Amino acid sequence: MTKAKPIVLQLTPQEVATLQTPVGSGGHQTLYGELLAQLANGQNQISLDDALLGRIVRYMTQFGSGGFRGRLHDALSRPLRDLLKL
Repeated sequence: MTKAKPIVLQLTPQEVATLQTPVGSGGHQTLYGELLAQLANGQNQISLDDALLGRIVRYMTQFGSGGFRGRLHDALSRPLRDLLKL
């Protein structure tokens, strides 16, 4: 069985800065840490496998408004729309 090719989102510097805004405590610190680790290389890209993409979409759509959810939405809405050609 072949492994699915990762999805790569190209973020603008502003979108990266939005994600890198300091965050307090909460249940999604692991997700936040995973995204920041990918941005640490300075490439402004996030590579998503199916599981990580699913976690991001669920978090953006199934949780109420809040600090990290809002930043995630602000940072990833455009690249996800571009990827899906919406």
